Amino acid sequence: MDMGLAGKKAIILGGSRGIGWYTADLMRDEGAEIAICARGAEGVQEAVEKLQAKGQGPVFGRAANLEDGEETQAFVRDAIAALGGVDILIHNASGFDMEGDEDGWKRSFEVDIMAGVRAVEEAIPALEESDAASITLIGSMASKFFFGRRSSYGPAKAAMRAYANELAQSLGRKQIRANAISPGAVHFPGGSWDQRKKEMPDFYRSIEKSIPLGRLGTGEELARIIAFVASPAGMWINAAHIVADGGQVAAVD
Repeated sequence: MDMGLAGKKAIILGGSRGIGWYTADLMRDEGAEIAICARGAEGVQEAVEKLQAKGQGPVFGRAANLEDGEETQAFVRDAIAALGGVDILIHNASGFDMEGDEDGWKRSFEVDIMAGVRAVEEAIPALEESDAASITLIGSMASKFFFGRRSSYGPAKAAMRAYANELAQSLGRKQIRANAISPGAVHFPGGSWDQRKKEMPDFYRSIEKSIPLGRLGTGEELARIIAFVASPAGMWINAAHIVADGGQVAAVD
């Protein structure tokens, strides 16, 4: 399937590794022009070089602390200038609070929620100029299911789901779509589940058994879902919460 990404301009917050990187890599293969940010400058530069080697068209990257509002807005503003516009905005970054202390709640609020809000507000004027504008917020199934640890992570992802719907309802008349995608457990080299697989193999196997498909998802699989929803091929998907967990959570949305 041609997703219509050739020449499209995509900004990905949290794109140097993990699901964000797999998404950037796939979209670049499909001909998109890409801008990414992450906290680590070295990782961003390495990712940019790999993306640039894949083809023509601009690639922009910058280290950015998404807890800082001005840095977030400056990244989006400069990414739009470097790409010459924006068609696709993907917020994939997270504070990954697993402790539930006050610092974790503050980090989740700033990174998971406010970085997305700031990026969207900065990008709206340019998105209005696109003929295929979309906003995609990457959440988590922790937004609807308690996985055994009390923290700010699930509540922050739940707020993103509500925010995606508000964006879709309010910006739809401007031809800007908005959706939320909630992954379940996803394994990729160097990720949190890769670490659990090495350190807690019995626990990892128990998670595999809990998923009807008998395994965790992969970065490539999530990237295909995200790219489709965000792309012109997913044009009629709007105001949706899309579960991408292989059936891990046995519940009806």
